[in-house]
Amino acid sequence: MATSLTSEGRQLARKVLFFQSIVAIVCSILFAILKGQNSGISAFYGGITCLLPALVFAHYAFRYAGARQNKLVVRSFNRGSKIKFFLTIILFSLAFKWSEIEFLALLVTYLITTMAQWPIISFLHRVKPVNDV
Repeated sequence: MATSLTSEGRQLARKVLFFQSIVAIVCSILFAILKGQNSGISAFYGGITCLLPALVFAHYAFRYAGARQNKLVVRSFNRGSKIKFFLTIILFSLAFKWSEIEFLALLVTYLITTMAQWPIISFLHRVKPVNDV
């Protein structure tokens, strides 16, 4: 059962990251159309700044499962959250060093992509097929 929960968590994480990627790409395209190519690139970087740490966290969060590996699950989850935090700081630091970046496009896309996870998860739970009979 633990491996079933882990595989369900991995599948949910993949779906959420996929839809967040779509949100980031749509935001990037909209910024490029409305504000120009540099805004589109900045928005894309904002999406990457959200997605890459989330991908790393998902890898660590669903690495182990089961009651026997309880300590490993907790350590891996904590390690993943720490790496996600520091990777986000590093990516923002790199963005702020880049002189041509448009911070509004980067931040708006980062925030929209980050906040998109909640409606995406809610939607995916509603659409989830019922296998219990």
